[in-house]
Amino acid sequence: MKGKIFVILNLILTLTIITGLSYSHWQDTAQVQGTIKMGHRKFIIESEKLLVPTGTGFNQTHPIYYHVTPDNHSLIAECQNVDYNWTIALGLLIKNIGTLPLKLKNVEMSFNITDTTNFTTTTHYYGPFPPGTNFNFPYWDGIPFNEVPPEGYKDPPIPLDPSDHTITWTIINHNRTQPLNITITATPPDDPYP
Repeated sequence: MKGKIFVILNLILTLTIITGLSYSHWQDTAQVQGTIKMGHRKFIIESEKLLVPTGTGFNQTHPIYYHVTPDNHSLIAECQNVDYNWTIALGLLIKNIGTLPLKLKNVEMSFNITDTTNFTTTTHYYGPFPPGTNFNFPYWDGIPFNEVPPEGYKDPPIPLDPSDHTITWTIINHNRTQPLNITITATPPDDPYP
């Protein structure tokens, strides 16, 4: 009796294995689950400078308050009492923190006023600077207002591999006599490489 039960159980087990193998052999699709890690492109503002003329009282007569947004993607400058021949130099140290190459094609300058015809903006680009490159002098550290823009600027786009830096200096000038308060936002857009 025990032998018959053993034979029947072995027969059921063998038939189950054969059925499973036959089913898997003739199946049209196979499902695979996994995780794919994608590359990304992203600029951040790693450091910023806002330089003003060194003339007497500029900071008192034309106060400027500026900060980088919490996501390090834009610089916002609140400028008061902007009048005739008002000029500032805005410096951005930009880094590619993504895992893919990027090209810096421009720095978008936006104003909180609709009529910007009395403003001129000129941006100068420097780089790329791979990790370990000393770009501080003459492009960044200790540069006075009257030496902006330094020599050696390039035309965009500036190609940046991951962890590379670039420096931009934007000169903003106002030529209207009527004083006004403005907010200027500078943003390097994340552009794809090609």
